[in-house]
Amino acid sequence: MAMRRILSFLKQSLSPPQPSVSPEALRNAFKRRYEHFRGLLTANNNALQAMADLEKIYYSGESYRMAAIHSKITTILVNVYKMVRNLLEMSDGKYAELQQKLEKISSDLDEIIEKHPPCHEGPFILPLTEVNLGARNLVGDKMARLGDIAPLSAILVPQGFVVTASATRHFLTSRHIDEINRKLQMLDPDDLDQFYKTCAEMQKIVTDSPLPPDLEELLHVHYRRLEQATHPGCLVALRSSALGEDSTGVSFAGLYRTALNVDGEKLCRAYKKIIASKYGPKATSYRRKRGYRHLDIEMCVGCMVMVDALVSGVTYSMDPSAEKSTAIRINAASGIARGVVDGTTATDLFLISREKPFPLVHKELRQGLSTSANQEAMTVSLTDAQLRKLAETALLLENHFGEPQDIEWSFDRQGRLFILQSRPIPPHKTQEKQEAPAPGYPREIGEPPFLVGGICASDGYACGEIFRVDSPEELRKFPQGAVLVLHHPSPEWAPLLGRASAVIAENGTEAGHLATIAREFGIPALFSLPRAMSTLENGQVITVDSGGRAIYRGSRKDLLRKQRVRKDIMAGSPVQRILTMAMQHITPLNLNDPAASHFKSSWCETLHDITRFCHEKSVSEMFNFGQEHHFDKGSAKQLIGEAALEWWVIDLADGFRKGLDEKTTTVRIEDIVSLPMLAIWKGISAFPWDGPPPISARGFGSIILQSAMRPDLDPTVPSGLTTKNYFLISENFCNLSVRLGYHYAMIETYMSDLLTESYVTFRFKGGAADLRRKAVRAKLLADILQKFDFRVELHSDALLARVKKKPRTYLEQRLQILGYLTLHARQLDMIMDQPQAVEQYREKFLADIKLMLSRNSTATFEKSGHE
Repeated sequence: MAMRRILSFLKQSLSPPQPSVSPEALRNAFKRRYEHFRGLLTANNNALQAMADLEKIYYSGESYRMAAIHSKITTILVNVYKMVRNLLEMSDGKYAELQQKLEKISSDLDEIIEKHPPCHEGPFILPLTEVNLGARNLVGDKMARLGDIAPLSAILVPQGFVVTASATRHFLTSRHIDEINRKLQMLDPDDLDQFYKTCAEMQKIVTDSPLPPDLEELLHVHYRRLEQATHPGCLVALRSSALGEDSTGVSFAGLYRTALNVDGEKLCRAYKKIIASKYGPKATSYRRKRGYRHLDIEMCVGCMVMVDALVSGVTYSMDPSAEKSTAIRINAASGIARGVVDGTTATDLFLISREKPFPLVHKELRQGLSTSANQEAMTVSLTDAQLRKLAETALLLENHFGEPQDIEWSFDRQGRLFILQSRPIPPHKTQEKQEAPAPGYPREIGEPPFLVGGICASDGYACGEIFRVDSPEELRKFPQGAVLVLHHPSPEWAPLLGRASAVIAENGTEAGHLATIAREFGIPALFSLPRAMSTLENGQVITVDSGGRAIYRGSRKDLLRKQRVRKDIMAGSPVQRILTMAMQHITPLNLNDPAASHFKSSWCETLHDITRFCHEKSVSEMFNFGQEHHFDKGSAKQLIGEAALEWWVIDLADGFRKGLDEKTTTVRIEDIVSLPMLAIWKGISAFPWDGPPPISARGFGSIILQSAMRPDLDPTVPSGLTTKNYFLISENFCNLSVRLGYHYAMIETYMSDLLTESYVTFRFKGGAADLRRKAVRAKLLADILQKFDFRVELHSDALLARVKKKPRTYLEQRLQILGYLTLHARQLDMIMDQPQAVEQYREKFLADIKLMLSRNSTATFEKSGHE
């Protein structure tokens, strides 16, 4: 450390003197530096705000789109680039390495954001017998799961084939994709009219395009093979099997098209409609809500022979409505399963024990409830043997896939059980649970519910205004946060789940597709509630307790307090993964301490690091302005009036009042319009200086010693350093260099309406006494400044104090304090070996400052009131 100081002293001593700079050149230099400084601070503010927005998006738990991420990251990059360029201009290229660091981070971000999912190539069509989970990236999860269980001896899966993702890419060329992408970029999810119109246009691009002849021929070849294996003219079902569909927690339930009873003539047309359903409003809305980009989803299509179904339904190997289920849940209805999953058919409910011999725990016969009040008189949809078969199959599939399953099935007229689909049940969302009350029995003491009953399709509490939807026109008018009320909970209404606070339907069950999506989104859903559409009126505020199967008037805060925090529906999505990786290059801050040895441009690893480094160094460059520019002292104007010492002012820009004669050599305080200088002057002139304290013989000896060592600082010898103290000012900037005897003080400040641009810095060093007493005085000043929220750095007798990012009034008061201390701390170091004197001056300074601030606050208030 000592060698460093010696080398620094020699460097300063041996360096040739810098030529003085004219006032005009000084103003121009300051103006250029200040413009770069302000540009850097503005860019810093914009970059940090965009970073905060990005973090808010990430941690909000709400859905977000890739376009929003791309926009925020672009904003950050542009502004960080501006910061680097401005700092390089301010420092004459001193920190050139920053540019390389920024380019490296920008390149890494481009790679993360622009990376496309890998494309897996393979045959255009695969028989279902050749499909398993290993082919999921080619055939989609739905068909991969069916192919994987088809070889199991106890499982029957309809015969069929899969049209793969390779076939879709062969069909939809880059021309189609580019045209669709243009329309996707124009989509406004808040404008439902435009949203539905654009989705229809994208679907039309697909359905109007002819299939490549080779793919069309292959479709017919594989269909004829199914005819040969079954019977001529066999009817098939075409079902979507998009990549990612039916994966854990992301079901896409009922959002893509399914075509039933398709013959050979309609096969190609049905295939194109299913591919086009990727761009339908249901799927597009869901995809955006769940964090999937258009390019993350590729459509595959499964083609299977229709089952001549006697009874169909959905089985949950573990009841999704219970946190710790010991039952298998079965919903069943006569005929095919479509009515069960689209919410248009009432179903029988069976709860079966998961333990052999699978006894029936509970049943509700719901089919035909509107025509018969006698459940015993109803026809039961499933026999005991069929219930056991379903239970055995459910546990077999759960064991095969290693997690609870949501299974779609049909019994044909020969009594054979066919599995049509098996997908994971989303993890249960915990919340406060209570014993399920009987319908009409309120969970809380208070006004009873006015509507009770129904089926809990998704548990939870919510409040909002009722909005009934029964047509596409009403759908397009649905407001954010309303309670959606329906006749049937069809997947057609799925785009509204991103807006609705809850869903109520007169029909439907917990097995329907809309119920599945509601559970994924964590939205309370109450289905099969009698007379819901006729009883509930638009605009009426209600509280929904779907778990208690009750509707209350108004907002029931006692119930709403039990609302669970909604699950992060973006969790694990491609868009969230991209943002997670991108944020590692953006928001972490590794450069925290400007005094640390690693606070260097070479240590900048993130965009946040670069902003921190640029901001800190830009302030330093502004602080160093007065030291770097040796101005012509003859150009300064002397401040006259009731000034105890000599004060000189150099106007950098707009610091003097308009109309002041430029040739005048003197100015009065009334001629000054620099707000920070006026604030400092209030502190300097608040109390007259009492003069130097009585000096002991030892103190006098110190003065003689210092004067002998530094004759240029002898206060008895006139010199430019001891007789003149300089203000460099503009309207909002001030640099005050004070040389009072043996100590040096500097105040520099910029005051702006933008908090990020505002700062005050104070440097104080030296004195005539020995180092120990000088250090005690510096410590006294540091203690006082800390009481007024200055950030202080103290090294022996060298004091640095700062305040940043505070309002103008706050900074004006701190400048008054600095003005006061700059004057009244003169020569105090001579008595700083007396603890009593230290405490005496501490009390005096604090009392004077308190009185000064109170006076000025009152004066400001009275002036404001008078005006």
